[in-house]
Amino acid sequence: MRMKIVSAGRWMLGAAAVALCLAGQAVAAEPKSGGTFKLVGSGDVAGFDPVSARTAAVFLHRALTRTLVAFPTDADPKVAAQPVADLAEAVPVAEEGGLVYRLTIREGATWNTETPRQITAADAIRGFKRLCNPVQPTGTPTYYIGVIKGFADYCAGFAKVPADVAAIRDYVEGTNVEGLTAEDERTLKITLERPTADFASILALVSSAPVALEMLDHLPNSPELRRNYVSSGPYVIEDYILNESISLVRSESWNAAADPIHKAYVDRIEVAFGTPDAGKTQRMIEAGDIDGYFDLSIATADLTRIMADPGDTQLLQFADGAINPVLVINLASPNNNKALADIRVRQALNYAVNKSAIVQVGGGPAVKQPIGQLLTANVIGHKPYDPYPTPESKGDPEKAKQLLAEAGFPNGIELKYSYAAGGRYDLYSAALQADLAKAGIKLIMQPGPSRTVMSQMYQNRQATNAGAWDLGMTSLRADWVGDSARTMIVPMFHGEACEKSTSNWTCYNNPAVNALIDKALTATDEAVAAESWAEADRAIMADAPVVPLITGKISLYASERMRGTTVNLLFNNVDPTLVWIDE
Repeated sequence: MRMKIVSAGRWMLGAAAVALCLAGQAVAAEPKSGGTFKLVGSGDVAGFDPVSARTAAVFLHRALTRTLVAFPTDADPKVAAQPVADLAEAVPVAEEGGLVYRLTIREGATWNTETPRQITAADAIRGFKRLCNPVQPTGTPTYYIGVIKGFADYCAGFAKVPADVAAIRDYVEGTNVEGLTAEDERTLKITLERPTADFASILALVSSAPVALEMLDHLPNSPELRRNYVSSGPYVIEDYILNESISLVRSESWNAAADPIHKAYVDRIEVAFGTPDAGKTQRMIEAGDIDGYFDLSIATADLTRIMADPGDTQLLQFADGAINPVLVINLASPNNNKALADIRVRQALNYAVNKSAIVQVGGGPAVKQPIGQLLTANVIGHKPYDPYPTPESKGDPEKAKQLLAEAGFPNGIELKYSYAAGGRYDLYSAALQADLAKAGIKLIMQPGPSRTVMSQMYQNRQATNAGAWDLGMTSLRADWVGDSARTMIVPMFHGEACEKSTSNWTCYNNPAVNALIDKALTATDEAVAAESWAEADRAIMADAPVVPLITGKISLYASERMRGTTVNLLFNNVDPTLVWIDE
């Protein structure tokens, strides 16, 4: 069916991470097919294109896009952290001293084209080659550049290509990457520049997914690409009204026999955008009008009420190891005579925040804890410490004032604060504004839609360098589960090619930190890697480019009729291809 468009290491995990509740008291013996899975979200996804997809978009791609290998949905985090075969017939084993991986794509795995056709090794190569496109490249270039042989040179050439459809298509189809070879129609050979212990995990990212030739007819992440997306998964896009809704239906060409991961029980998946009020979403779920959250979580007031009933099996709680929220400091801002380039001002921000207040907004100490570092307890390399401690984590306004005065701001400072409006970020921001004011830090509030703030502020190098924003709010989370310190540190803090990165927004670049990261990435001994990651964590926070605030559990809610609601930590939601309806 063609779419119709309207517009493996060691880590620690708490018991909460594996105690994922199933919705409903009476669970049927066998899953049922049929019905519509309905969700509500605050807004459309900023990056739908696989190369730039983040959490909520990855949820959609779980239904639309198959990867070579995949992280399974399982309540046991040790199982969930081990990639399994998806499009590939088997998880590849490193050959030739860890430098070569071979994958054979399953026969019968097809594209959802008018005449379904086999997904090939050439399609897989095309997926990699689109990663560093000049329109919207992947936010995690260091997962591929410097890893796949010849990819750095390929991407350097791509950066010079005009950002138009014809030029991008010609470059992708006419330029080879030394380390990517189709040995036959279905066999892909990947050659690396250096052994990379977590390469199988990188292959499980949606950014590593094969891409159909037709996708080159549209600019990356453009509305046209969204409207004409060619699916490889069990669902296809039926309707996509930008910023309003998206509807997926089961693909008529999907071959279940060639897909060991996805089950596609429900007939339809519908997401309505434009409801930033988590309380309203909760009421809709409890009334049975919808089945769950898309990109938000339970509001604090509702969570307090729901957690008072320990027998509520519709409550889904899990710890993904994210720091959410974290404040990002724009080191490049020229405002206030380049004040944020002064480490004393950045340290003042770290001392001024009242993390205890943020904990309360996030749901209270039963689900959230303050944090002062980058690596959380379920990530290899985590060594607990707090470089900027304050009494009871309530902030130290006097210490902050002292540092500001030493930096030349005895009367305080004004900072432009841009953040994604809607949901809990509004509440976090209000608390921050009040508490930072006690230290003489006045926030000029610049709320906006998530997509706008991300694309026009954080990822816009010109806006960043011009001082359009001084502070931003985001989350810092692993791109995959398990041995994932790379994913929490490299994208935002490795300085290599920072000018081209869409994740290192402020071009943080410390050669000592880069060296520690490179040491961890190339380590073959787990203990050496862990120590290097821990040292990198400390070195980064000594520079204070960010202000980590809280970590803990995420709380979702499933409608009474939903089953199969185990959460996948890759996208922090239930698996849309495994849920089913019991009514």
